[in-house]
Amino acid sequence: MSLDKYDNPMLRQMTVVLRSFERTADFITFDYLAEMLPKEVMEKTNKVVLTGAGDSYCAGIAAEPVFEGYGKGIPAEAVRAIEYTRYYNTYVGWDKEKEAGLGHTCIAISNSGKPVRVIAAMKRAKLHGCEAIAITSNFESEFAKAADHIVKLDFDPFDNHEEAFHVNVINYVTSCFTAMMVGLYINVCKGNMTLEQAEEHKQACIDYVKSIEGKVYEELDRHAMDMTERWEAQGVDLMDFVGDGPDYATAFFGSAKMIETFGGLTTYDDSEDWNHINFFNRSPEKVGTFVVANESSPAFSRQLEMINTAVTVGRPVCVITDADRSLFPENCDVFTMPKPKYAWINPLMQHLPMDFVAGYVGAIRNIQEFCFGSEPHQLDFNADRFRKSKMVVL
Repeated sequence: MSLDKYDNPMLRQMTVVLRSFERTADFITFDYLAEMLPKEVMEKTNKVVLTGAGDSYCAGIAAEPVFEGYGKGIPAEAVRAIEYTRYYNTYVGWDKEKEAGLGHTCIAISNSGKPVRVIAAMKRAKLHGCEAIAITSNFESEFAKAADHIVKLDFDPFDNHEEAFHVNVINYVTSCFTAMMVGLYINVCKGNMTLEQAEEHKQACIDYVKSIEGKVYEELDRHAMDMTERWEAQGVDLMDFVGDGPDYATAFFGSAKMIETFGGLTTYDDSEDWNHINFFNRSPEKVGTFVVANESSPAFSRQLEMINTAVTVGRPVCVITDADRSLFPENCDVFTMPKPKYAWINPLMQHLPMDFVAGYVGAIRNIQEFCFGSEPHQLDFNADRFRKSKMVVL
């Protein structure tokens, strides 16, 4: 990747994303997970709730299929942190879940471990007799201390100062992969797959990331820069993101990076509701539309219809896919990513084109660190957004 033409923190971070993944993959071994998550506890898992806020919630959505997809499977759902801490089982009651034999394990994700909501998630899970697992890089945080078990997020830091660069792609990749490996490990504990099978699935993740290195990565970078320059020239000022199932995580995450990098006005939705609602956005020629559309998706046929509709009304459309280019309209940008051995691996890296676009828009507009460099967002980082929010454990 060349930074000669454009340069900002987001684009510099993109130069080390793949390297950071290698470190994470070396660190997260099944021996390590066995040390942190005792087999005799994990084999009792009947249901998993993955929770977090922002990128961490997206990582939970991305990892959900790994829990459910093997042997008898482990029922799993990704729940927003505010939903889990204030509404989960609030009306039906916790006893109903226990009576059904589905007392759950709560897995909450937070790099810093400082937001109040994930701390409350651990405390609420334990209050109601559930196992509480924290995935975090901060073992000294109240979040980690509130959990029954901790799994470390280990990655190459883009910047030694935790709060210097809020738009973090590396952390998201690490969170996704770690949660996915926890899913495989618990399936091993449950007897749904062998350890050898889990190791093979982990290797499939590593092979997928390696398949993006070199020329593939350079082409993603070049294509994203070219597309961004065209979109900026035609005045694209709104971005719409569409994904279904685990690919919704990718759409959601891509939308967030645009906001965090340059303050973009974005929306995100699934392919069905897009046709009912976002189809009507005005000035379609100025609405850049990203669609994550993988051939392995049960919603693929609906996504193809949605893409054709968006192109027909004059939207600039960007498709991110593992399918052949010929399946999509000629007059849209298609980023064809390598096809992983297992479809659930796609969310690990399919956000990369969006990350590049976020970086290039920020660079073209000469925006360095939007989150901390522009009014009225130059608030004290510990303002009452999420670290000083009221602790409520129901």
